Amino acid sequence: MRDYEVTHGDNDDQGGGGYLATVSDLVAGLVFVFILMLAFFAYQLADVTENLTSEHETRRQILEDIANRLEGQGLRVEVLYEQGVLRLSENAVNFPSGEEEPVANHRVNVGYLAKAIAEVLPCYLASTEEVTVQVFNQSNVTYCTIAADPSSYSCNREQSPWLLETLLIEGHTDDIPVLPGSRYLDNRALSSMRAATVHRMIAACEPNTEGFLNTTGYPVLSTSGYGATRPIPDAESRHENRRIDLRFLLEPPQGVLEQTHPGSQLLEQIRVQRR
Repeated sequence: MRDYEVTHGDNDDQGGGGYLATVSDLVAGLVFVFILMLAFFAYQLADVTENLTSEHETRRQILEDIANRLEGQGLRVEVLYEQGVLRLSENAVNFPSGEEEPVANHRVNVGYLAKAIAEVLPCYLASTEEVTVQVFNQSNVTYCTIAADPSSYSCNREQSPWLLETLLIEGHTDDIPVLPGSRYLDNRALSSMRAATVHRMIAACEPNTEGFLNTTGYPVLSTSGYGATRPIPDAESRHENRRIDLRFLLEPPQGVLEQTHPGSQLLEQIRVQRR
């Protein structure tokens, strides 16, 4: 009868070693994939951060260039960089209580504003078109300054390709309610009319501003009214809030959002913040 040698121990060692080697390779592969994904998302985040920085710098440039032109004419303005707002102070464009027309000696300042807008903004537009604005009472258009010269503005579009989506002309009032029997329903309606009046005055001086278009083909200049809901903090008097603010909203270069994960939460937040 033959004797058989049992070698169960050796086979168990070989099988166990192979299993451990397989698990080790799998873990190493997962770690490698994780590192690749982490590097990819870091790259995407850096790209988004760079684009946001470019947006902020472009908006800062627009704000400062228009502010400098207005200050050169003796107007006092305030630049709110984080909000993208150029605030026209009480010595720039102010309104009598309960009225939609600027005070008489401030109407010429709207002419200076129209000239500054017409010179600076073409650098940051998707397109322009020729328009004709009808002015119903030409005798009142005595506030316009000399015509704008867009060629006088040094345009650096190559350095920052972000474009202007909207220039929002925002009207505001003080906290005194409109008088009974007024033509305005409330302060919000009054503030909307103030914004609309300034818009029409700008267009009367510089008709081409009505042809300033964004990438969707819509006019860049728009208006809104906030009544007394957004007062200036620590305002010393009510007339400071009878004012106009200019809010500049930008849109990214073509393809920026598509190149970065359009479905991610981060980019969705960016889209919401831009609106």
